[in-house]
Formats: sequence, C-alpha cells, structure tokens
Amino acid sequence: MTRASAPPLLLQLQNAETLSAQAAALRSLKNETIGHDQRKESWVRWGILPVLANILAARQSPGKGTASAELNGGSKLRYPTSEEDEACLQAVIILGSLAQGGAAFLSPIFASGVLPALLSILSAPGCPSFFVLPILRTLNNVADRLPLQSQQISSKDTRLADLLFSNDHIGCLARILGQEYESHHDQAAIELTASLVGKLCTEEIHKAILAECGVLDALAVKVASFIVAQGFVLPGAEAHVQDTGALGSLPAPAPAGAKMAPILRAVTVIIEHSKWRAEHFLSSPGILTVFPRQLPEFAPTDIKKGPWGSTYFSGSAVPRHAGASPLEHLLPSVPLSQSKSPANTPNFPPLGHQGTTHRRHSQSYSTPMSAYDPPTSEDEENPIIPWLLYIVRAEGGMVRLMAARLVTVLFRLGLTKKRWVSMLCYLLIPILIRMLDKDYEMNGDDGVQYGGLIPSTERLREEAPFVLATLVIDDFELQRHAVDGNAIKRLSQLLKETYNPVQDVTRPMWHADAEENVDSPPDTLPAECRLGSLGFSPVHCHIMRYRENILKALAALVPFKDEYRKAVCENGVVPYIIDSLKPCSDDQSADPSGPKNTASHGNPTSTLLAACGAARMLTRSVSVLRTSMIDAGVATPLFVLIKHPNIEVQIAATQVICNLALDFSPMKEAIITADVLPTLCEHAHSPNTKLRIESLWALKHVAYNTTNDVKVRIIEGLSPAYIRQIITQDPTNALAKRGMDEEMDNVSNVGMGRANSAGEQVDLLNPVDNAAGQDEDMKMADTMPPSKMSLDMFLPDATRRRKLTLHGNLDQTTQARQDDIAVQEQTFDLLRNIICGPGAAEMIDHLFKVIGQDLILDALADKLRPRSIQLPHRGESSAHRPLSVPTEILVSVTFVMIHLAAGLPWHRQLLVSHRDLLRYLMGYFNHTHREVRTNCVWVVINLTYKDDASEEEGCRERAFRLRAMGVMDRLSSLADDPDLDVRERTRTAQDLVNHLTHT
Repeated sequence: MTRASAPPLLLQLQNAETLSAQAAALRSLKNETIGHDQRKESWVRWGILPVLANILAARQSPGKGTASAELNGGSKLRYPTSEEDEACLQAVIILGSLAQGGAAFLSPIFASGVLPALLSILSAPGCPSFFVLPILRTLNNVADRLPLQSQQISSKDTRLADLLFSNDHIGCLARILGQEYESHHDQAAIELTASLVGKLCTEEIHKAILAECGVLDALAVKVASFIVAQGFVLPGAEAHVQDTGALGSLPAPAPAGAKMAPILRAVTVIIEHSKWRAEHFLSSPGILTVFPRQLPEFAPTDIKKGPWGSTYFSGSAVPRHAGASPLEHLLPSVPLSQSKSPANTPNFPPLGHQGTTHRRHSQSYSTPMSAYDPPTSEDEENPIIPWLLYIVRAEGGMVRLMAARLVTVLFRLGLTKKRWVSMLCYLLIPILIRMLDKDYEMNGDDGVQYGGLIPSTERLREEAPFVLATLVIDDFELQRHAVDGNAIKRLSQLLKETYNPVQDVTRPMWHADAEENVDSPPDTLPAECRLGSLGFSPVHCHIMRYRENILKALAALVPFKDEYRKAVCENGVVPYIIDSLKPCSDDQSADPSGPKNTASHGNPTSTLLAACGAARMLTRSVSVLRTSMIDAGVATPLFVLIKHPNIEVQIAATQVICNLALDFSPMKEAIITADVLPTLCEHAHSPNTKLRIESLWALKHVAYNTTNDVKVRIIEGLSPAYIRQIITQDPTNALAKRGMDEEMDNVSNVGMGRANSAGEQVDLLNPVDNAAGQDEDMKMADTMPPSKMSLDMFLPDATRRRKLTLHGNLDQTTQARQDDIAVQEQTFDLLRNIICGPGAAEMIDHLFKVIGQDLILDALADKLRPRSIQLPHRGESSAHRPLSVPTEILVSVTFVMIHLAAGLPWHRQLLVSHRDLLRYLMGYFNHTHREVRTNCVWVVINLTYKDDASEEEGCRERAFRLRAMGVMDRLSSLADDPDLDVRERTRTAQDLVNHLTHT
C-alpha cells in the first residue's frame, strides 16, 4: 500500500530550520487553501492538521509565548512581533480556513487535538490581541458547522462546548466580555465571544457554569452599556452607583456600531429554563446600576422623631410609589384583554387556592404605567421589561427578534406581572407574525453571528416561529390573539413550503494525484487525516430547523381549543406533520446529488421531536383523532419511532401513543395488534424516568376497558416483581434519600444545612437571607475605584453564587422526587384500570395471586399512613414535623380502593378486615384536594351498596364497622363542602350507612 507523496510545501513545513522559513511556508499554504475548498481535502489527507497542532502547542508551552507577550506589552499588541508569533497566527488562520470547508472537516479537526491547543493560547494570561480575533473566528467557524453533521441518530455535538466551557478555558470568556468597547478590535472580540456562547450553550450544565463563573454578569454589563448609550438609565440612578450590588459607576456607553443582538442572544440562552439564572441576571451589578431598585418614598410629614432620638413613621404614613417604571411611558396604551376561559378551563378555583382574579373591563384601556391598577404584593418589576418591549418596537432585524425572545423568556419564567399580557398581545404578537411574511426584510446585516452560511433574513425567519411558540404556550389569551392574527394559516403555508425540493449546489472534492490515492483507501489513514461524512448543506439544515420551529408554533397554538385544532386540519397540513414523523435514512447525507428536502429524505432528531409535539396536540381532539389523523396514517410512523435509537424520540412518540390509546380512539386496537405492548413494557423498565412514566401512562390507557387477556399480557410484560417493587416504595422517602441524610450530618453548625456544589454550607430553611454580612468574602466589591471595573467584578459575590448554586441543587432534587412520585402514581393508575370494567373480579383475583393479596393491601395502607420527619433544632432536642403524602399518590390509591370496594363481597370484606387500611383512610375525609375527599366518600358508598338482597347482611356488617371507626362524623363534616359533587356523594353515603345501621 502506497500513500500519495507529500507536496514540497508540506516537507518544507516539517523540515523548516528557522521560524522565519516556517512562517513563510505557512503564508504560502494559507494563500493556496483560502478560497480553494477542493484543495483542502488533499492537505488534510497529507497530514497538515498534526503539523498545525504542533505549531500551536509549541506556542502555548510554558514559559514561551506568555513571557514573550509580557515583555512586549502583553495583550495590547495588535501585530506579531516575532517570527514564532507570526507562524502561530498563520496556523490559526489556516485552521479557520479548513473549518470553513464544511462538516466533513470537523472530524479530523477534533481528532488532531488542535482545538485544545487553540483554547490554551486564548486562555493564557496576557494573550496578545492579534491572536484573539483569528482564534474566535476559527471557533465560530467550527461552531457554525457542527449542526451540519449527520444528525439522524446522534444527539447534539457538544465537544467544542465541553472544551470551551471547562474550568480551564471559561475564564477567558468573562475576560473578553468584561473589556470595554475601546476599539473596533475589542468590539469585534466581544461580539464574536457572545456569538460563540449563543451557538454552543445548549446544555443545562454549561448554562449553570456560565452563570456561576461570571460570564452572565459580564453580559449584563454589556446590556447596561446599550441602555446607557440609548439614554434609558433611570432618573437618579447616578446617586445609587455606590450602593451594595452596583458597579460603582455607570458603564461606558456602547459605540454606535456595536451589535446588541449577539449579547441578547447569549443572555437568553443562558437564562432560559431557569428562573434562578434569570433572577441572577436581573440582580447583576450591571442591571442594578442602570435600573436601581426603587424604594418607596414617604412625605416629610409622615416621618416623626421620637424622644429617644430615632425617627419613626406616623400611623398614617403611606409609601408613595412612583407607580411603574418611567420607561413604560414610552409604550403605547393598549386595550385590556377581553378573554374568555377555554372550554376545558375549570370555572371555579380549586379548594384552598384563593387565586386572584384577573379583572377584565369592557371597552376600557389601560395606561402604559397602569396607574389605576390596584396595588399588589408582588415584588417590584425590573424596568428591563418595558425597555425590551421598546427595543422590539423601535429596532429591526435580529435585534428586534432577540429582544422579543428575551422578554418572552422572562415572561415564561414568571418574572413579569400579569398586566403585561395585554402588551404582549397587542405589541409583540403582531410583530412576530409579521416576521413570518416572505417579504419581511432586515434593515441591517447581523451576519457576523452566522458565518455567512445563510442570509440573515432567512435566519430571522427561521427563528421567529420558535419565539412565537415560546410566547403563547400555556396562555390561552396569547394564543387567541395569535390565531386572530392569522398565525395558523401562515404557519400552515410555511410548513408546506418546507417540503419544496431543494437542489444542493455541491462541488466534488479535488483529488490531487488521484492515481496514487487509489492505493491508499481513506479508511487506512489516521483519524486526523481522514475526512468525515459530508453532512448536510447549510440550506438543508436551515429548512429542517425552520420546519421544526413551525411545528413547535403550530403545537403551541392548539392545546386548549378544538376549534384551533380543526383549523390546522382545514389548512391541509396534517399529511405534512405525518411526513415530519419520518426519520432520516442512514445514507442520506452521503449522496450530494439529487434534490433534497422531500418527504422521502426524512427528518433529523429535533424535527422528529417537534412533529411528535404537534401530533400530540392534535390527537387531543376526538374528532381530529377519528378523522384527519387516521386518514393520514399517524400510527404507522409512531410505531417506528418508539424504537428509535434516540431516547428523547422514544419519549415523544410514546406521549402521542398515550392519546392514541384512549378508549374513544379507533387506533387503540391497532396498538394492541401491532405488538407495541412488549415495547411499552420494556420501556417501563428503562433507567430514564421520563420514558418509564410515559410508557406506564400509555399502558394505563390501553388497559382501560379492554379484555382481560390484554390486561394479563400487560402484567406479565411488566412482571409482577416490578409492580411489587414500585407500589411498595414510600413516596415520602425520596426526600430523605436525596438530601435529608446530608442535612442531618451537617446540623452542628447550620440547622437543616448541607453543602452545595460550591462546597459551602447553606441553610435549606433560610438559605440566603442571613448570609449577607457574615464575613468579608460575602460582601459586594463596592469599594473599587469608580473609574475602572475589574474582572473580579464578573465573579458573582458569595451570596449570589450561593443562592444560584443552592437553587440549582434543589431544582434537581425536586424534579427527581417528582419523577419518583409520578412513576408510582402511574403504576397505581394502571392497577386501577386493570381492576375496573368487565371481568374486574377476575382481574382482582389474578392480581392477588401473582402479586400477593397481603402485599397489595399493605402497600395501599402504607401510602395512607400518617408520617412525620425528624428535624434537628439548633441546640435543642429533636422534633418531628408532619410529612404529607403527595396528593397524586392519595388520589391514585383511593381510586384503587374504590374499585376493590366495588368487587365481590369477599373483596370488600378484605378491605374492612385489614388492620390499618380504613383507619388510615379516616384521616383524609377533610383533605384540601376535592378528589381525595370525593374518593374517600366513594369507598364508603361501594362498601355499603348492595347489588342484591343476598349482600344485605355483609353490607350491614361493614356499615357497623365503618360507624365504629367514626365515619359518620367524617361525613357530617362534609355536609357543607364547597364542592357540589362531594356534598351529593356525602348524602348518598350517609343514607346508605344510616339505612343499614338503624333497622
């Protein structure tokens, strides 16, 4: 086997005797490769990447580059001052050029180890300025092409993000973002760094690191600099710049040419999905400096002076709030919302929840500052909300979209007041819908963020449906305004257009010395000399993302109203949604010729997930499920997707199958006959909790009102041992397992204390409030010279870092506990559906046989058992606090008891004769949840209801047992229950018990 002979230029590089010769050879190589994509493959095969990696590694070796930079003025150098630096710079530029070759070049670039060397140079103290921009451009080139890789099976490629956001390199991001806009070079570096964060920050762990390591605070200062430049600093803010938590001085205004969109995007991707990170951003020094917290003011006559010398407020003192932020005066008045509740919204609030009602006024208008709104107890709202809405109205292009996205994220996280819904309806939604138009053009070019792969206008049009989806999801009022704005019709047409065939313009790779290369198959080359798959074209990837976001928007518009679901079907997009459920073929990206983007080419993972979401929302409608979805053949692709290699796709497909398995669905029988049950049972054992929950949920729907042989198959598929394991778990033990042990171990110094991920002791009951001022490390650095900000400013102070980390830990603990509860809830619901309907008595006997009669009854009793948790007190003896059983478990368990009580007489007798079951049940007749109260009464009804005269003696005996347990007192307490159903069932139960016990 022979390999193509290396060109003289490569030999010259490898054998250069002087740095000057090496730099000259690199310049020649740069001129040969830049703009000549067909030559780059040959240079990779000849082994240029290891050569570049060695040059970069030599530059960042200890004691060489850093010392040279410091001797020559360090980071302020704009041009190389040595041949070594010149050679290194040329290597960086060549690497960036290779990355522009496409997705095929990413595999050898990662395999060569050149990126860690690149990041080491950027992260080194005193990194010269002439390295910063080329390195950042190279990293952006790589980041731009990561999505182009074949993605039909694999998840997101996070290799570059894992490197960049590691402890070794993340500090350089805060350093670059923390510098001021002193020159065009600094401005470009800031924008490229922010763009890099916006492209790569997709994982929760990376978002948390960026918030904790000061990157989010540095971005907040950049946002503040735009606020200063626009003149929107709150009046009087200068008087508060020295307050605790502020910067010490107003940030320098951003220059006229600075781009705001990359900054807003980076902030948004970091804070989304986390209220705590969003609050961390809003409380950052940069934001607090330009938007200081407004304290209530009092009239001079309200302040009195006491005989002891201190002042106090008079009894009639009333704080004078300025109302809303002055920025709200820049926004127009809009009509108040005139919404009606959707059909499936409860007409009355649940018992125990005195929710405030959102007042609606006919033909009335609200002032921008809402001066006539009644005072609320809500925390003061940050003025950044009206500022962002102003930017949405005043700016254009990507700045407008990113401002809309950021305000949408803050709204979704509950950091805006309800009164802003009208503003979002009348100001934001029409703008987002306008962005869907084909003739919508951007005023400026923000292409720096995207590497020029697709036009900026196309990128804006691609992302607008996603922002619209995020805004309207779960809010009927916003959905109504979007639908009234013709959003469904526009999105439907756009979805159809994403299936127009696209001809990729590709050029074949140029093979120098092709005859010699024949004897050297690519598979025999080292990984750093072998190109990867061609991947997808930028246009194809853009269309896939566009299709994904359109599907998300359609799904977000229709969750509540059947009318909206029918509108989607009437626009003829159901077949296109079904086509979007088909995955990519394995060899699709290998064929560069022929039209792309047809239904036969399939869809990447992210589009499959969005299509499942749209199908799930449409299948909520009985009429749509029985007509359009059946006609389009929705079941067939879903049965394929539940076996997809990607577990997220399995989960999404199972969620749709849950709707298809409902009793009214004509596809329920298809699920049973298509041999899907074994797959669902297998997934119910998955280590992924979400997949377990969804699989059990689907099995629960299949089991309802089906034949006993199917129910037996489900039990055998899950295995009795698995069911025993789930139903015997204590749902309240999850808290102890996931945190209470650590809390008990650390009580000597802190009550309810535990160590967070920052290694600090925190108090779970009072985690932050008492932390400030305990030591010097926890004070804000508010004594800095106001003329200059230090990089340390962007490291959150101990209090804010502690709060951020603690809430991250608690969020994970809470989610894990909720997952454990949901698995048990669905298992009990499955048992309930197994023992109801025709043949229920036989299935009760079967469950008692294969799982165990005593085990099932003991498990039910254990879920109702009152429990408490021992909490240590500081310096005191331990005490016990009641620990509530999750309401979801109570509802599920009492439903199982209802169906057992509706079984054969001996099944009823088992419930009554159990030592604890009914005794524990007595404690839940006055539960705050209406369904628990109703179920308790239903148990009494079923135990005392006689189907025929032969059962009267058994019913009487059970009635006396219940009366002896005090059931009549419990029922009497429900006579005036606020829920009508509870009152009606209570009267029935009282009549039955009284009739049986007073004869």
